[in-house]
Amino acid sequence: MQHSTTLTKTACIGSLVLGVLSAAFAFITKTPLDGVILSAIALVVGFTSLYIGRKNIEDMQLATAGIFFAVVGCLIGLWQIYN
Repeated sequence: MQHSTTLTKTACIGSLVLGVLSAAFAFITKTPLDGVILSAIALVVGFTSLYIGRKNIEDMQLATAGIFFAVVGCLIGLWQIYN
């Protein structure tokens, strides 16, 4: 098991925070396209941090949670656009 560096831990926690914020923003925004765009950016950050933290399971779990919330944000925004 490899120890994570400060940069890796920060990237993975940032992915989680951005994913949660994108999902919350998708709920409260008046323009759903903005929620989808923010969630897509959160997905890119999430997959990048997943790649960076691939050698430590805790970092991978944080990045995966961020990706999950970003996908939820995308789905909420798309649902609001098409309904």
